[in-house]
Amino acid sequence: MRFTLEPYQSKAVDELLTRLAKARAGYLEDGERSAVGLTAPTGAGKTVIATAMLEGIYKGTATRPPRPETTVLWITDDRSLNAQTIAKITQASGGSIDVNRIRFLGDTDHRTLEPGHIYFVHIQAMQKNSTLHSVRPDGTKNDKRTHGAWDMIANTVRERGEDFLVIWDEAHRGSGTKNTDRKSIAGTIVDGGATNIGTSQPPAPVVLGISATPDRFLAAMNAANRTPRLVEVKAGDVRESGLLKDRILLRSLGESQSADNTMLALAVEDLKSSDEAWRLHHETTGDRLVEPLLVIQVEQGLSSAKEEARLAEILAVVESAWPVLSDYAVAHAFGDHGPYKVGDKTIRYLPPEAISGDDQARVVLFKSALTTGWDCPRAEVMISFQNKDSYTEIAQLIGRLVRTPLAKRVDGGDDRLNEVAAYLPGFRTEHVARVVNALTEDETVEVDVVIAPVVCEKSADVPVELFDLLDTLPSYTRQRTSFSSRTAQLMRLAAALTEHGLVKQGSAKAKQWIVDQMRAADGQRCNEIDAKVDDIMSLTISTTMVAYGEAIMQSEGKSDTPTNERDLESYFGKAKRLLPDGSANWYYNDLCDRGEDDIDASARLVAMADLGFKTVIEEQASALIDDWRKEHAAKVSAKPRHVREQIEPLWYLGGTPMLPTTVEVRDAYPAATEKVRGKTVETIDTYPSHIYVIPDGKLRAGGFPVDTSRSSWEAEVLAAELTSETLVGWYRNPSSGRHALAVPYEFGDKHQLMHPDFLFWHDDGDGEYVMDIVDPHRFDLADTSAKWSALSRYAQDHTDRVRRCLAIAKVGGSLQALDLTAPGIDQRIAEATNQNLIEAIFDAEAMSYP
Repeated sequence: MRFTLEPYQSKAVDELLTRLAKARAGYLEDGERSAVGLTAPTGAGKTVIATAMLEGIYKGTATRPPRPETTVLWITDDRSLNAQTIAKITQASGGSIDVNRIRFLGDTDHRTLEPGHIYFVHIQAMQKNSTLHSVRPDGTKNDKRTHGAWDMIANTVRERGEDFLVIWDEAHRGSGTKNTDRKSIAGTIVDGGATNIGTSQPPAPVVLGISATPDRFLAAMNAANRTPRLVEVKAGDVRESGLLKDRILLRSLGESQSADNTMLALAVEDLKSSDEAWRLHHETTGDRLVEPLLVIQVEQGLSSAKEEARLAEILAVVESAWPVLSDYAVAHAFGDHGPYKVGDKTIRYLPPEAISGDDQARVVLFKSALTTGWDCPRAEVMISFQNKDSYTEIAQLIGRLVRTPLAKRVDGGDDRLNEVAAYLPGFRTEHVARVVNALTEDETVEVDVVIAPVVCEKSADVPVELFDLLDTLPSYTRQRTSFSSRTAQLMRLAAALTEHGLVKQGSAKAKQWIVDQMRAADGQRCNEIDAKVDDIMSLTISTTMVAYGEAIMQSEGKSDTPTNERDLESYFGKAKRLLPDGSANWYYNDLCDRGEDDIDASARLVAMADLGFKTVIEEQASALIDDWRKEHAAKVSAKPRHVREQIEPLWYLGGTPMLPTTVEVRDAYPAATEKVRGKTVETIDTYPSHIYVIPDGKLRAGGFPVDTSRSSWEAEVLAAELTSETLVGWYRNPSSGRHALAVPYEFGDKHQLMHPDFLFWHDDGDGEYVMDIVDPHRFDLADTSAKWSALSRYAQDHTDRVRRCLAIAKVGGSLQALDLTAPGIDQRIAEATNQNLIEAIFDAEAMSYP
C-alpha cells in the first residue's frame, strides 16, 4: 500500500480477510452462502480499506497465504463512480495491484472471467438493451459478442465459485427485501434468479457489500438466506483519525432580506483567506499544496434567458471579488455535458469525479444532487442558492465536502484548514434548523455543526500567561498510527528523523542495523540454522511395501530428493511474510553480496523464519528505537509542534492506545452564536472573563458564547465560578480535538478520552496562577465512575498545575461537589460501579455547591 492505514482501517482490513476466509470455507464445506458487509461512514476511506483487503488476498499477509487466482467483480450503480474507484485503487495500492488486471466487464468476451483479475461493471451497462448481452431482447444473436455478461458471470460462479468474490459498492441501493420488490440487476448477480434477458443466474457464493448505511443490505441478505458477517467502522474513529474536517460553519442571514451577491462575495473572501492559509501551511511544513475550491449550487428551474443572466451575474461577482477566478478557473458540472456559453464567456465542463484532481478549477457550479460517491476534499467553501425546501439535498452536498484534503487533521496552523464553510443566503434561521437536523440525523457524518459562527479572539483582559499555561497543560491523544511490526515502526522513525535533520540517512542506517543484528544472530546459531537448511534443501521420501493379501508391511528404505526450486520460491515467499517488514529481502541481499548462492540464501532465510528469528529482529528494532529516543528526544521536544507530533508517537514501544501530549492553544476560537432547538434556532447566551472573546465591533463583544441549554448544571457552575474575586480567566474545554484537555480512561475493554467541561484560573495571591477543573456530570451513566476516577488520578498526578478538581452532580435536589484531589478518592470512585454506590460517596464526602 502507498498509504499508511489508520488503526481502524488496519483493523477493518484484518476483520474483512478473516470473514471472507470463513465465508469461503463455509461455501466449500456445505455450500453456505455468505454476505460480508463493510459498514463505513463518510470519510472513512472505504476504497482504501477495500484496496488493502484486495492486496491481502492477492499478495497474502503475515498470517494468510496469497490467493492470486481470485476473480473479483465490483458492482456500482454509476459509470463515473467506477472510474473514480479504479483511480483510487490505483493510487492507494501504489502498484501492488497490477493496473493491467483491472478491467471493465464490457471489455471482456471470454467463457469465464479470468483468474486474478478485477472487473468493474455499473448496473446501467447490464440493462435489457445493453450490448453486453450475447442475445438481443428480440432473441436474435449479438454478432459482436460470443459470450454475454450474464453468461460470463454464471460460468465463473459454477466453475470457480470459491475463487470468485462479488463486491457490491453502495450496497444499500437496490437491495429491497420484499418479494414484490423488483429485483435489481445487482441483486440478481448476488442472489441469482431470472435475469432481465430471461436466463437463469446462479447466486454468487461470497459477497462483500460496501455501504455507509448497512441496515437495508443486511435485511436483504437475511431475506436471501445468506449468513451476514458485518465489519463496522465507527464514525467516532474516523473523526478521531483526522480524516474528517472538524467543523461545518453554517452562515446565513437570519433575516428575510435578499443579499445573494453580498453572501457570494463573502464566500469568495472566505475562499481567498483559505487559499492564503494553505499556502502558508505548505511553506511552513512542506505538506502538499492544497488549492481550495468554491462550490456554487445555482438555482434550478429558470428559463434559459433568466439562467444565462443569473450565471453572468454570479461570474461577475466572483471575478470582481477575486480576479483570479475567471476563465479556466471556473467550471460547471451541470447535467448537460460540454461547454456552457454565458454571454461572451464560456464555462468549461468538468465531470464530478474529475474535480478533485483538477487543481486549476477553483470554482465549480452545480445545479442538482451530486453524483453518487463523489467527493472533493479540497472543497473548502460552498454556497447554495437553492430554496429552503432543498434542505436535505443541501445537507447531502455539505456531507460530500467534509473530507480533509491531506487525509489528516492540520495541526499547528490555522483552524480554518479543518473546517468547511457553507453559505445559505436564502435561508432564515428557521430554515437553517432543517439543514442542521438533516446533517445531524445522518449517522454517517460526524462533524460539529457551528451555526452563525463568530471567530472569538484571545482576550486582552486576561493575563497573557494563561495561554502559556494552557498550551503546556499535560493532556493525552489517541494513538493514530499502528504498525505491523516494530521494524516497520523503526523505518518510519528513521525517515522522520532524517526528514528533520536529526539523523543522516536514517533509513539506510536502520536497515544496516537490522542486517548486522541478523548476521550476529546467524553466527551464534549457525549450526542450528545449517541443519534446518539441509532439511529444507532435500526431502526424505520413505517407501513402504504392503504384500497383497497379507497383513505384513515391510519398509523398503529411504531416499533423499532435492527440493524443487518452485517449492523453495514458495518457502521464501512464506519467509518474507513471517519476517517483519523488508528484513528478509535485506538479509537475502546481504547474503548474496557476500557470495552466497541465491538458492542457498533463500533457504537460509526460510530456516531463520522457521526458527523464530522474527523475535530477534523485533527486539533489535525496539532497541534502536529506544537508543534514538534517548539520543534525540530532547532535540525533538524543542522542535515546532507539528514536528513533535510526527516523531514523538514513534518513540513508544508499548501497545498503549493513548499517548501523552499537551493542549494546543489556538489563535482564534470559532464558536456558534445560535443553536437549534427542534425546528427553530435560538440565540446562545454569552459569558464574561473567558480567555477568548467576541471581538470589538461584533454583537455582544467581550463575551464568549456557551450553550448550556442541555444542562442547567453548567449554567449554575458558570454563575457560581464567575463571581469569584480571584478568577482571572476561564476556558470552555472542547469535547474533542487537540485544543482540549483530554484524560484517558478505560471502560470495559475500550480505551477512551474524557474531556472535563471547565477550566478556571485564579490568582493565588503569591503571583502564581492556579487552575481548577470543574466537571458537572450525571452519575447515572455507566462510564461515570471510570471517567471521574481517571480525572482524579490526573489531578493528583499534576498537583503543580491543578489546585481543585471538582465533580459536580445534583444529589437530593441540590448540587453537590466531590473533591477529586482527596487521597484515595480515585480508588473509591473506581469501585463505585453503579449509580447507588456513587451517590453513597457523594452523601458521605461531598460538599454543597456552590
